[in-house]
Order: sequence, then structure tokens, then C-alpha cells
Amino acid sequence: MRNTNPNSQYLPFLLCSLLFFACAPNEPETSPDSAYQSRLNNHTDWGIYRGHSSGIQYSDLDQVHAGNVQQLEKVWEYQHGNPVGPGMYANPIIIDGLLYFTTPEVNAVALDATTGEEVWVFRPDQYRNDERPFRGRNRGLTYWEDEKGENKRILNFVKDRVYAIDALTGTLITSFGENGWIDLRQNLPQDPEQVDFEATTQGMVYKDMLIIGGRTPEGAPSTPGDVRGYDALTGEFRWIFHTIPQPGELGYDTWEFEEGVSYGGTNPWGGLTVDEERGWVFFATGSPAPDFIYGGMRKGENLFANCVIALDATTGKRIWHYQTLRHDIWDYDLPPAPILATVTANGTARDIVVQLTKQGFTFVLDRETGEPVFPVVDLPVPPSKMPGEEAWPTQPFPLQPPPLNRTSLREADLSNITPETREYVLDIFRKHETGPLYTPASRAGVITMPGHQGGAEWGGAAFDPTTNVLYVNINEAPTIHSLVPLDMDTASASPLQRGKALYNTSCTACHGINKVGNPPLYPPLQNLQISGDSIKSVLSYGRGMMPAFGQFSDRQLDDLIAYLQHSAEDPKETPAGTGTSNSSRAPRYANVAPFFVDQNGYPAIVPPWGTLNAVDLDKGEILWKVPLGEYPELVAKGIRNTGAKSFGGPVATAGNLVFIAGTPDEKIRAFDTFSGQVLWEYQLPAGGYATPSVYQVEGKQYLVITAGGGGKNGTPHGDSVIAFALPD
Repeated sequence: MRNTNPNSQYLPFLLCSLLFFACAPNEPETSPDSAYQSRLNNHTDWGIYRGHSSGIQYSDLDQVHAGNVQQLEKVWEYQHGNPVGPGMYANPIIIDGLLYFTTPEVNAVALDATTGEEVWVFRPDQYRNDERPFRGRNRGLTYWEDEKGENKRILNFVKDRVYAIDALTGTLITSFGENGWIDLRQNLPQDPEQVDFEATTQGMVYKDMLIIGGRTPEGAPSTPGDVRGYDALTGEFRWIFHTIPQPGELGYDTWEFEEGVSYGGTNPWGGLTVDEERGWVFFATGSPAPDFIYGGMRKGENLFANCVIALDATTGKRIWHYQTLRHDIWDYDLPPAPILATVTANGTARDIVVQLTKQGFTFVLDRETGEPVFPVVDLPVPPSKMPGEEAWPTQPFPLQPPPLNRTSLREADLSNITPETREYVLDIFRKHETGPLYTPASRAGVITMPGHQGGAEWGGAAFDPTTNVLYVNINEAPTIHSLVPLDMDTASASPLQRGKALYNTSCTACHGINKVGNPPLYPPLQNLQISGDSIKSVLSYGRGMMPAFGQFSDRQLDDLIAYLQHSAEDPKETPAGTGTSNSSRAPRYANVAPFFVDQNGYPAIVPPWGTLNAVDLDKGEILWKVPLGEYPELVAKGIRNTGAKSFGGPVATAGNLVFIAGTPDEKIRAFDTFSGQVLWEYQLPAGGYATPSVYQVEGKQYLVITAGGGGKNGTPHGDSVIAFALPD
């Protein structure tokens, strides 16, 4: 069914209340148990990912404060012994004196939180029959115990499985799920053999309910990004919420579905948060698949993509939703889980939901209703020039707080760090199109600002409930979005032709058309010097930043390997790529999305390229903005304070400090919360692309960070977990 926009003729400054009433919230069927409170859900222990089920990344501890943070020193370091990609993203949790985290192999490790001494290691590969050990992006572990404080367990999320481990011994709990694990390929509206799912961010628990989201492919084929609830004791499946609506469900008529197309994505890959008082779980979804910068096969608003969603945590019933972007064709998925904050002003407290975006917007919503707290206006945006594509004519723009990064690009914004740089980026700039925010991709290429690694990332933000201030790291990075037409009629094609078609629908966004690459992060794939078996292993199990492509059949893998090993573009062997398939379906396009960078790989715009921001959520104002991070090669040339892309989140403390790592200079820093001044920094052995944890054991406050390098900044790998404290 086709859905059109009845409001496209309305005045541009349409207030958000009209949007809200168009999709009024439902009341939950069950009454939340306001007396329920997990013993670890506090701002002292750091027993939950991001420190608390609300995700505010804040600690009440103030033993380390702005006056003595300069004395902070390393007190222990643990090395897991295998410094490989993709690095460590884990935010450690601390329960009863033990610190738990995951390695790149997604081994679960328990350490003594005061000494760093290893207590146990759980290696999930011993329970898989795969030919190659799995390595993946993983942000940590979940702890659960029942209401009597028994059945203590660590839940380890490894690709498409959840293992239950005894929290004290590290042994597998075989009564959980089947043989000790949940198979996350099951209980989805797709053949389990076709499911490609990876739980990159751990699930959250409410009472005895384990709630899980995850990563799915952005290309075709894909897997629905549905959210599911399981029994935390037994592993039994309880409920599912379809993020891609099924027939008869709310939102189904906001898509124009094509027969034979595998729809997926719209997944909450950044995790979840829980309001224990209400008994609600919150999450934010990503872009629909297939094709993240072309949506001709999925016309419409595409609910529940790019949405903030509140569900009853016990039943999975929708409470309310708010869509931040309609028909996403820019890869502007919502990276972090919603932040559940409480703003107090003039003696009145208001519960809110804060959603950060790649566009640099901060949507502030009432937690009970989903209605925006500050005005949001619906503005016209540019139409698409591509046949078959229909960009949504309007998008919501929050008026407060203001955008945290640049949202358009002019010639005056181009980098001038050296005369040679200016000349290089100006030449590229003049060869491509530019436009305001939400200008769709084109054949010629549109420079998009911010790009798909801009704005806020999965690290989220820290919120200080005593001051109403949010602290968030922001990336400033443009992307060039281009579309290349494809001929998708492969019924009579050769293996090489089928392999190229598969590459074009699944690989071009990262590795470019004709395997040219997207340096420095994504290498070219021309003239590969590795065997077909090695290529198949990487495709099947992933490596570094590259996810596994478990949904490919053996024939598809063989076809793709044939194309990857083919050293030349022979017109007799490869499809013409005219986009004029014999099919009656919409034209198909390959996505090409290189970063707009200078000749040395730095963002092609005037610095800062990364900032730390303080935002007053009561007044909707930016209090301060400072550069975050540097590039050592530029520092050596005297080019300082550029800011840099950062991956990993900040933590705020009652000591008036914000701790954050995540930058390519491989440092962790402490900032003054009132001024943004750097008060302390430490050179890590590898990049700390994770969120720190703050905890206290036996009266002593600690700060810990996983330093695994790699990641999207591509720095050397490491294997360290480092804890800091004040001298005795």
C-alpha cells in the first residue's frame, strides 16, 4: 500500500504538537510496579551498561574532583593477550568487587576490581562449530540476579547467541535456553537460515525480562531489526515488537512494499534503556534496509525506522513513538539509546527522554507522552532527482537546543590547514553538488554535512541531574553520497556477473564501486593477494570493522569470491549497470559513500572536527563547546586543537568532572564541567574507543577504560584494561 503526505502543502513552521496528535500514544495494558528497583540501579556501583538503566552515564562519587584530579594515576592494567580487531568497545560493569568486560573475540572476562587480577575467562568459541573464531564489535555484558539475590549470572552476547554464565565461576549455565544459550536467529519473521543478526550492544533487564536489540545488514538481503523479550532465568522467548510492521499492524501503510524484496534494518543497534518505575523499555531505531541512501523499494514514511519508541517491558506493547526522520536515505540512524533524564527547575521535576542524532539534533521529549518539550517545526526539504526515489517532502527540525554541529557546507567551510589542503579539497568540492540538510544523493554525488559519521555516535552522553546539563561528544565530518544504477536481472548471468551484482548491493557503501576502497578506514579490494578460502572465512565470520555476512548462501559466497578475485573490469564479463532491468520493480542503485577528506585523510572542512559540548536541558541552550582530541601527525607540524572524530561516550561525576577517551591521539581526559577546561590527561597504550566506568570498592574511587585501539579511527590495536585512582 502506498502512503502519501497530506501535510506537504502546509506552512513550513508547523509545530510539533500537530505531529504528536497524528500518532497519539497508547496507554499500557499493564500497571507498572513502581516499588521495583534493582539493587544495582544506582549511581555508585556501575553495575549496568552506561552506569544506570536510564543511560545517563553519571556517578555520584566525588572522591576524585576538579581540585585533585591532576593526581590521578594508573593503579592496575590487565592485558587479555590478543590485540586484534575490531578492538574493545566494552563499558565494564562492576558487581560485588568483580569487574566484567568483553574482548574482541567476545570472551567474557572477570577481574578483581581493585587489583586487575584475572578471576575467570569464558570463551564462547568452544560452543560453536565454526571454522574460524568469531570477532566482533561488542559493548559489554549484562548482569542479572533474581529478586531473592540468587541465580547470579552474566549474560554474554556473541553474534547471534546469548550465553548465561555463572557470575562467580565463569561456567556455562546449561539450563538457560538450549544447552546454555539463546539462538537469536529464531523467533523472527524470517527463515532462521537467512537471518543475519549480531548483538553488538548488550540487552537490558527489567525484573525477570531480558530485552534484546542488535545489528542487521544495511544492504540486501537484510534481517528485520525487531526487539524481543526473553525470560532471564530460563531463556524462554516471551514477546516481539516488529520494527518493520506486519500486515494489520500500526505503521504498515507507511511503507510501499515490493514483492520479492527482503526488508530489514530499522534496528536499535545502540542498545536500550529502562524506566524501572514505569516498567517501560526505550530504544531508538536505525535506517531501513535495503540500501541506506536509496529507498526506491520502500517508499513512504517507513515507521518504525528512525524512531524513539517506548514499550511496556513486560509485554512488548507499544506505549508511544516519535519519528525523528521520515524515509531515511542518508544513513541518519539513531546511534545511542534514548537517555532517560529528569530535569528539575524552580522546584518542579520533569521526566524527559533525550535523543541524540547524527544530524547534531537533540530531541527532548516528555517521557510520559513522547511529546516534544521544546518546539519542533516541520520544514520542506529538497526532492530527489533519482528515478524511482521519492524523498519525503518535509522533516522535523527541533528549534532547541540548537544543532551541535554544522548542518550545511559552503566553500568558506573548506579546510585551510595548509595551502595544499585547501587546493585539494576545493577541487573535489567543485566537482560535486551541495545543498542544505536532507539533500538526497545523486549520480554526480552530493556532499552531505554532517555525513554518516557526523553528529552524535553510539557512545551517547552524560547527564548531571544536579545541574540539568548534558555532556556530549560530537563529530564534524562530511560524506559524498552517490548512486550508481544497476542491472539486477541476473537470472541468466555468469558467476562473475552475479558476484558483481551482489558486491554492488552489499559492499559498495564501504569499499566503493569497482572495489576502489574508501581509505583510510575501508581498503581497496582490487588485486587481492589472499586465497578464496581466506576470503570466504572473512565473509562468513567478519574481521575488524567488517561484519560477518552469514545470510549469504554457499553459491552467493562463491559468486562474490569470483568477482573479488577477478583482477580487471572486463565488459564481456560484467553487467552493463544501466539500471534498466527487465523487472517491473523500481530501479536499483549501488550506494557509494566515501568520506569527504583531504589528501591525508582528515575531514575536508575547517576544524574543529570533533567537540565536547555542554547543553542546558532546562533552557535548551549550549553552555560551552571545546575541541576534543587531536591528530598526532598534525600536532608534530604545529597544527593544534583541531578536534577529532571520537567513538565512545563521556561520563560525568559529582566531582564536577567529565571523563572521556575515544580520540585518535589515544588519550583519556578529564574536563571541568563548568568551563570545559582540560584538567587531566593520560596517554593510553592504544585508543580507548569505549565509555569509561566509575566505581568504588572499599571506600576507594576508580576510573576504568578499555583500550583496544582499532575501531573507526583505525589506530593500532591494543589489549589493555586500565584503572586509575588517587594515591593512597
